[in-house]
Amino acid sequence: GNDHESVANTLHCLGYIHDSKNDSDKALTYHKEAWNVRKAIFGKDHVKVASSLDDIAGIYQKIGDNVKAISCLKEALRVRKLTLGNEDMEVATTLFGLGICCAAINETPKAMECYNRALEISAFDGSNPKLEAQALHQIGCVHALTCSYRDALQSWRTSLSKYREAGLADDHYMVACTLGNIEMAENVLSSGQ
Repeated sequence: GNDHESVANTLHCLGYIHDSKNDSDKALTYHKEAWNVRKAIFGKDHVKVASSLDDIAGIYQKIGDNVKAISCLKEALRVRKLTLGNEDMEVATTLFGLGICCAAINETPKAMECYNRALEISAFDGSNPKLEAQALHQIGCVHALTCSYRDALQSWRTSLSKYREAGLADDHYMVACTLGNIEMAENVLSSGQ
C-alpha cells in the first residue's frame, strides 16, 4: 500500500526535485503527500512528520506565503519540543526558520524572540557555531530595522567571530554579508545618525 515509509521518502525526493526546478506547485503537492503518508505511518507527533512540515514551510516561504509557512513551522516546533525536548538543536533550527518568516511579515518582536531562543539553545549546545552566527546576524538585522545601530553592530561583530569560529572565510557569502552590515552600521554611527 501507499502507507509505507519508502513511499513517503520517494514523495519527499520528488518534492525536492520539483523545488530545485522552481516548480513550487508540484513541490508543494509532493511534500504534502509525503506529510500525509508520514502522519498515517507514524502519527502526527513524530519528528519525520515535523521534517515534512519543514519542507512544506520552505515552499510556502519561497512563494511568499509566510503566514502559511509560520503555521507549518509552529506545528513542527510543537512536535519537536514534544519528542526531542526544548533544548534540542532541531528545536533551535526550527525557531530560527520561524524567526525568518516572522521578520518577513514585520512581526519583529516575535522574530527577535525566536532568534534569541535559537541562539540560547545553540550556544548552550555548542555544536553549531554557524547557527549561532546566523541567529546573531538576524538579531542585528532586527536591531537595524529599529535604527538601534549600536546593538546591531554588537550583534554583527559577535556573529562575525562565530562565523570565523565555524571555519567560514571572509569571502563566504554569509561572512561577506555580515562584514557589509558592520561597515554600514559603522558608517551610520560615525555620521551621527
